[in-house]
Amino acid sequence: MAPAADPDPRRDEDFGGTPDAWRVAAAAVLGGGFVLGFLATAGRAGRIVPALTAGVAVGAAIPLAIASRRPPISPEAAAEALARSTTPPTFSVVVGARDEAVSLPRLIADLARQDYRDSTGRPLFEVVVVDDRSVDGTGDAVRAAARKHGITEVLRVIERRGEGLPDGKGAALTAAQPEACSGDVVVVLDADARLEPHFLRRAAGYFEAGAPAVTARRRILNAERGWLQGAQADEQTLDGEINRGRWAMGGCSEFRGNGIMVRRSLLAEVGGWRASALTEDTDLSSRVAAATGLGVAWAVDAEVWEEPVSQPAALWHQRKRWAEGALRRFLEHSGTVLRSRRLSPGAKLDFSVYAAQLIAPPVILGAAAGAVVSGRKKGLLALLVGYFGASAVLAWDSLRWEGGTHRASERMRRAVRVSVFNGIWLAAVPRALANIAVSRGPIAYVKMEHEGTGEPGGDDRL
Repeated sequence: MAPAADPDPRRDEDFGGTPDAWRVAAAAVLGGGFVLGFLATAGRAGRIVPALTAGVAVGAAIPLAIASRRPPISPEAAAEALARSTTPPTFSVVVGARDEAVSLPRLIADLARQDYRDSTGRPLFEVVVVDDRSVDGTGDAVRAAARKHGITEVLRVIERRGEGLPDGKGAALTAAQPEACSGDVVVVLDADARLEPHFLRRAAGYFEAGAPAVTARRRILNAERGWLQGAQADEQTLDGEINRGRWAMGGCSEFRGNGIMVRRSLLAEVGGWRASALTEDTDLSSRVAAATGLGVAWAVDAEVWEEPVSQPAALWHQRKRWAEGALRRFLEHSGTVLRSRRLSPGAKLDFSVYAAQLIAPPVILGAAAGAVVSGRKKGLLALLVGYFGASAVLAWDSLRWEGGTHRASERMRRAVRVSVFNGIWLAAVPRALANIAVSRGPIAYVKMEHEGTGEPGGDDRL
């Protein structure tokens, strides 16, 4: 196949532009949060403000945990809806890949094993791989895997080539805009994704039950290898619990990058993929919410397995990018979301609370500095109890989804582990705020390296 030009070159806008207003806002949040935390360690405020903050944080976790038990669409309801359907939705599975010749053939094999087919055995899906300037033969490896597993007729490889193109997954996806897809639903997977044979069939049920936007449950391969891998596995379960609760409460629940599923018509309605989005999942979530008033359904039984980040340095780069992407999303879309006539007051409050949590890390850093200067530590301790306590409460509850957590001691160990792990945001968020405030030039997108190991459906008793 000859290299194809990007279908819409105008979407490859400058990836590094940061409006001055965003710089000022980021500096204000970083500096203001630090000062607020510093002052909260002194006088009466040092007792009242941190205690109130801790109470609100832990108190907010309880309604989320309760709501997560009553999702608008249960797995059983989704399966029943698909069983009644006479015209089940078709899928376009889109994968953006750069130098993934090792891992991507494994995903192609998983897709070939999908049992979501018509009465003649023909797949009810197509596979669209964007080969984003690979130099390791990714495109050839994908085609070879498709031939080996018998799905050549439903595979397309789009070769994204050119000088000066923006980096990142969102940028790669601009080569596969909705008009380039034929399925009713667009599914976005990472190159290291692994699937069980029923994945697409289970996902289809949620669309038949009425959800136009769904995110898969993310699972971690090789989670038993060590503390870091296991913490990431439980982190994904915790994040799913939060978004399932937000969805059940009518809030602005969100996509997660590996396993985005959205009606193609809806994706086109909100403008498709954007090269400027550092985190394409949260960017799309906000655009969908503002335009339609819809939250994202969390499909607990449609699982996407992915590799963990095994090296601390790589994990740090990933979390800095996630933090900066989240902040840029709020800076860009908060006004549109909060002015939307499609969203209820409750959904707007949910969006605002979720955004406000990003001020907690600079506040805690300020409180730590204040505790060192003044010697008063109660305020800092109260803030830390709120921050880690809310995480631990939700983690404990979310682990009901996992095997191997029937013993209270094991469940507690894992809840504490993921709560401690979440301490990385106390550094990543301030660093991201500083990046937005002072950094110049294009945003550096650090690609995660994949090993191509692990099998989906593994033992999660860590």
